[in-house]
Amino acid sequence: MENNFSKEATSKFNAIGTYQIAGGIIGLGLTIWIISGLITITGPLLLLLLIAIGLYSYSIYCGILLLKKKKSGLGHSLINQFLQLINFSLLGFVFQYISGVFLSIGFDLTNSLNFTFNIGISSWQITINGDTEPFIFNFNFVALFLILWIENLRRKINKEQIEKQITSIGE
Repeated sequence: MENNFSKEATSKFNAIGTYQIAGGIIGLGLTIWIISGLITITGPLLLLLLIAIGLYSYSIYCGILLLKKKKSGLGHSLINQFLQLINFSLLGFVFQYISGVFLSIGFDLTNSLNFTFNIGISSWQITINGDTEPFIFNFNFVALFLILWIENLRRKINKEQIEKQITSIGE
């Protein structure tokens, strides 16, 4: 029963899958562009670049699963969106991963309370033990919307599958 879904579910699989593939391709392009401008790559920088490439490749993988109508793609897509839900900078550590579009609201407590609003497309920033110590948290509302949408789709699919099983028992 892996890919026997309603037309509505199939169109949602296609939409989310296409979105994740596009975000992953844009992110990989951004990462390759960054790499092309580097003169030297140290070990720690190579690790960070590989993490970024891995995250964007994962986004593409999630999209491919969904375009193939694999139910497991929904679980992977939830993980991918949860990784994008909160971006932070704290005590020299920074994590920002966006594959697709983002609309984030947050706050910067570095010197005083400042509210932030950001909008854009695929981006990443990963810093471990950086020199600056800003205290920033951002919440990505696009990722939240997608998490809720994917979870709603999962529930509908599970309900459809249970109804089909019950119907087949009665036949």
